[in-house]
Amino acid sequence: MLKIYEIRVGGRLGQDWADWFEGFSIRQEENEVTVLVGPVVDQSALFGVIARIRDLNLPLLSINPKGEES
Repeated sequence: MLKIYEIRVGGRLGQDWADWFEGFSIRQEENEVTVLVGPVVDQSALFGVIARIRDLNLPLLSINPKGEES
C-alpha cells in the first residue's frame, strides 16, 4: 500500500518540477510556501523525496501523512 504525504517547503516550486517529484502534485500557498502531495511506497522513498528537497536548498517546513492509497 502507498501512503499519501503532504510536504510543505519554503519557497516556490512551479509545476515544471512535478516530473522530478514523481507522482506528487504541487500547489502554491501564501507566504512563499509550496505544498507537495503524493504517494510514497516506503520510508526509503520518503527519504528520497526529502533528499530532493535538500538538493534544491528549500527549507523543509512539515511532513504529514494524509492516508493510504490502495
